[in-house]
Amino acid sequence: MQDHQEQHQEQQWLDWVEQLRAIAQNGLAYADGQFDIERYHQLQSIAHDMTAQLSGAPRSKVDQYFVGENGYTTPKLDIRAGVFRDDKILLVKERSDGCWALPGGWADVCESPALGAERETLEESGYIVKAVKLVAVRDTLRHPYHPRNAHHLLKLLFLCELQGGEAKENIEISEIDFFEVNQLPTLSRGRTIAEDIALMVKHKDHPDLATEFD
Repeated sequence: MQDHQEQHQEQQWLDWVEQLRAIAQNGLAYADGQFDIERYHQLQSIAHDMTAQLSGAPRSKVDQYFVGENGYTTPKLDIRAGVFRDDKILLVKERSDGCWALPGGWADVCESPALGAERETLEESGYIVKAVKLVAVRDTLRHPYHPRNAHHLLKLLFLCELQGGEAKENIEISEIDFFEVNQLPTLSRGRTIAEDIALMVKHKDHPDLATEFD
């Protein structure tokens, strides 16, 4: 119980810091007075100090992470692909934490989300796929993804058909495999949770279901 309470408190602080950072960034996007601009820069600096304190990361790394972030703050898009072969689901093992996830990553500008799901799957696994259905749009703040990304994320889950290719490791991925959905390996829960995979299975078995969203 104590661990759950501490995790909830940490989550609350991260939410507050993200809100402060968003207020500062939005203010800098629209402020035209020097006094206001200086105050929003101060608020931004405080938010970065708090992020460094909560995450244990150096302040310089926090600044680098958010470099280039300007304009009105909006959530980032994380795209994940559900690919099945003989009722087993494709997962990739992340070198960063040694855990498994659905293939995917950030949405790219000038690329549709469906094409992003196909590209990410090819890059991370070596398999050629075709996106056939948007299964869900998930607000990561409403689900138990952990640890939380410093950005507010929306996850787009696409069901994809396997069309070809073969497993191929890369700089980010150390292993690629298909798993029984009731015998999953340890998941990289900041990227993929068991609930994501359950949704993929449900929509594979019932393709007429409507897209789910928060």
